[in-house]
Amino acid sequence: MNNLSKDLLEDILSRVPKTSLRKLLSTYKKWNTLSKDETFTKKHLAQSPPRTSKGEILAIVLINCSLRLMSVNLNDFDHPSIKLTGTLISLNSSDKLGITQVYHCEGLLLCVTEDYTRLVLWNPYTGEARWICVDHSKYAHALGFEEGNSCRAYKVLRFAHRVHEIYYVSSDSWRVLDVTPDWKMEVDGESNSNNYGVSLKGNVYWFAQDKEAGGNVPGFLLCFDFTTERFAPRLPLPFESYFEDEVTLSSVGEEQLAVLFQNLHTYEMEFFSGGSFLIDEERRVVVVFDGDKNVSETSRNTAYFIGEDEYFKEVDLGEVTTCEVFPHAFSYVPSLVQINQTA
Repeated sequence: MNNLSKDLLEDILSRVPKTSLRKLLSTYKKWNTLSKDETFTKKHLAQSPPRTSKGEILAIVLINCSLRLMSVNLNDFDHPSIKLTGTLISLNSSDKLGITQVYHCEGLLLCVTEDYTRLVLWNPYTGEARWICVDHSKYAHALGFEEGNSCRAYKVLRFAHRVHEIYYVSSDSWRVLDVTPDWKMEVDGESNSNNYGVSLKGNVYWFAQDKEAGGNVPGFLLCFDFTTERFAPRLPLPFESYFEDEVTLSSVGEEQLAVLFQNLHTYEMEFFSGGSFLIDEERRVVVVFDGDKNVSETSRNTAYFIGEDEYFKEVDLGEVTTCEVFPHAFSYVPSLVQINQTA
């Protein structure tokens, strides 16, 4: 094997099923190093691509404290559908794990357990995971990375009120940040808000408001830079939004930010909380995941399809069994990125 060219070796190893790949790579350092190359990742994903066809979006959806891999299908424009496409590799096959928050960064997930005592950094495509024990407190979180010369250094930000801490995956260590915020955010973890941070090119963005002026001054975008480990200057939005308006962020192809804005006073959509959303650029359709508008003991999780020319469809996603966790969805592209293990 050592006499084979790099291209040929990549071609051979890329055909190994993902369920066996991690064990194989751990047997030989050269192969493990090779697997981190972008060309190998592309070859391996080409051998076992996501089971979606044209007109479908692969998504991970958090519903009722459970993570599900789903296919959003718009091939039949009059009858769009959302179907369970497969079971994610279990984090713990002997225990049903409840998840209350999930954050996404280019193939990696950061999950918060239902009892708020553990975080898990997880690659659902390879099954690799890192468990992180934390104190029993409700924090908001974010997952991002610093681009290095040879690899990315992944980091986790968590914060609540005046406490801001950053976790370094490579060294399995925490550091307290010196932050005096002049802004405020209703973020998931501190409340039942749907204001999840959105990861884009390694940094994370939120909708925020001025701390002193409150709802009297238009809101803005706030970015945390994982390279400098600082919050960047405020970014203006292309519209004015205030305290009771709903502003939700998403990403488009991991290249652009998208914003869903609902003005409280000028119009009303059929949503309960301004939920998370996906975008189909080709069909110019937005898919919003939320609870239904009728709050009752038998309320349902619902997906709303909204497009041009008053296009509007609803898809039922099942009964709401926990009111503490709103549905949260994001488009998902499998990745072979490895979580660095400490010695």
